Amino acid sequence: MMRSRNALAYILGTLLTGFGDKVLFIAAGIWVRELTGSNASAGLTFFFYIAPSMVVGPLAGLIVDRFPRRWVLITANALSALLLLGLFGVHGASDVWRVYLVIMIYGALATVSSAADVGLRTTVFDPEQFGSVNGLLSTVSEGLRLVVPLVGAGLLVLAGAMAVITVDIGTYILAIGLFLFIRVEEQHEASTPQHWRVQALAGVRHIVATPLLRRLAWAVTVLLCTVGFFETAMFAVATNGLRRSAAFVGVFVAFQGVGAIIGGAATAQLMRKIGELKTAALGMVTVALGSGIVLVGVQPHSLSALVIVCGGTILLGVGVTLLLVSVNTAIQRSTPNRLMGRVDAAFNVIFNGVQSISIALGAGLVALVGFDIPIILIVLSALIGTVMLGYRTPAMEPAQE
Repeated sequence: MMRSRNALAYILGTLLTGFGDKVLFIAAGIWVRELTGSNASAGLTFFFYIAPSMVVGPLAGLIVDRFPRRWVLITANALSALLLLGLFGVHGASDVWRVYLVIMIYGALATVSSAADVGLRTTVFDPEQFGSVNGLLSTVSEGLRLVVPLVGAGLLVLAGAMAVITVDIGTYILAIGLFLFIRVEEQHEASTPQHWRVQALAGVRHIVATPLLRRLAWAVTVLLCTVGFFETAMFAVATNGLRRSAAFVGVFVAFQGVGAIIGGAATAQLMRKIGELKTAALGMVTVALGSGIVLVGVQPHSLSALVIVCGGTILLGVGVTLLLVSVNTAIQRSTPNRLMGRVDAAFNVIFNGVQSISIALGAGLVALVGFDIPIILIVLSALIGTVMLGYRTPAMEPAQE
């Protein structure tokens, strides 16, 4: 009964905070655009949210591994809710710096929350449940992604930014209440005489020393070097390829979300049958296939082309989800609980950093050569990643305490 209560409280709390974060993330960019009239200013909102993870990540992982994860998560959520109160005084373009400041600190706290969330998950659930729980959370999260943009934008238009902020604060308060219901015995690393930098980098050292995680990290990094190209390329596919408006990208996002739901529902069963590494490799192949279909299907003013491109984006959603869920499960199964926060933070720092650079490079590349070559590069990097994962399969290495 206790384990069931813990599991339910954890899942509902995680989904609540995820919903609130997504609503604010969408609405904040639109709000800044309305206040300033500048697309660039709106884009900076997303930069200030993501950037702290690359700086705070290692320290966040150390904090999560040093203190009880449940209380770290509750504290980070409480601070996030209090922080959002600072947005109530924003009324014009001259106040946008306050939005940036709040979003930047909010992103840093989100990095701490993410590491604590993953660490707590490995305590609440048994190792054989990791794949199913990760798949469930991914499926529901992607399902929310289909409606959250409408909720966030709609709430902003109908009731204003203050209503969006209030909703986000409310989700944090409810989530904190649910996390307080969780009762678990947590093990965390005791203080050591080592320098804090040495302790913070323990997650990186574990990844390097663990063949399975090292293989996954290299392969996913290769893919992320190009996958960010899609952020700009899909606008070019919609406008230059299909001769549609830029807003049509929203249709692609919706179909990718459908694919992600399918992938999330299938991943746990696939991992049970073929393991995390082969599931990740299958995800890579599916990303390559979906990207190729998008490229082949582009033809102006063609209904069949539209169907083909949307089919390709569904496969992209399936592939990315297979890859990410299998990577997360492999991390949880191959990492001692005392290092879980630092290993998760290390992966996030690497992946977010590479993807941010990829997005920036993709914007310039698409402007110079169009969408064809960037998408071809995505296909090639996905195939290279598949080879890196599949040329020799290391045995699963369970975490050792």
